[in-house]
Amino acid sequence: MKKLFFVLPFLIAIQNINAQTEVLKETGSWFTFTNNVKLSDKFYFGNVSQMRRVDFMDDIKIVLLRPSLNYKINSNITVGMGYMFFRAYPNGVVHASITKGETRFWQHITLKSSVGKTKFYNRFIFEYRFKDVINTEVTPNIIDGTTYAQRFRYRLLATFNLFKLKNNNYILGKVSNELRIKFKTGLSQPDFDQNNLYAYIGYKLFDNSKAWIGYGRNYFKKSEGTYLSEDILQVALSYDFDVSKKK
Repeated sequence: MKKLFFVLPFLIAIQNINAQTEVLKETGSWFTFTNNVKLSDKFYFGNVSQMRRVDFMDDIKIVLLRPSLNYKINSNITVGMGYMFFRAYPNGVVHASITKGETRFWQHITLKSSVGKTKFYNRFIFEYRFKDVINTEVTPNIIDGTTYAQRFRYRLLATFNLFKLKNNNYILGKVSNELRIKFKTGLSQPDFDQNNLYAYIGYKLFDNSKAWIGYGRNYFKKSEGTYLSEDILQVALSYDFDVSKKK
């Protein structure tokens, strides 16, 4: 946990949110499929596919794909880079007037540690974001160019066994919190963007597959003084492959 000390003062300092704010409420459900493909003892390919729905499950809000290539420096340190395709639909309490997209390139470093049988993962991500711009001066509105932005993300994830079943398998637990900080110009003017808190219970289906269900809370800054608070049903499935083994 000592690895967090250098970054915590920075994160606390830039979370200066005015108490006089409007908080909008929303419910949704996020469905996530994750897979990792082991290429060698050091390299693996990862991908996250996700559909986010709003008004619980009524309408599609966001669809995203996030492939990545990762390298294990050792058993406790992993680095990687990736791409994200992100499409947002005009549904929800606060939304754009038309469907809009975003392309992201990102880099990460993840630090793993353990306390007893609980594993901790500290992940640091820096994102380069190219976002569609909507021209609202014409009817119907159209996409007219892109803007560039950068964002820093820090996530602390803990995984553990909750209790043992009669078949000697375990009900699994996972808790995650991620803070996201956006930058208005380069690396200057940092500002709070989002905070995502999730808690899951899970079960190992096979040696390389797990299913999870849980609760998430997404707190998002829409504009100065306006925030969105989402209560989210989380459903996730992971399935991993190992193509490094020789036949």
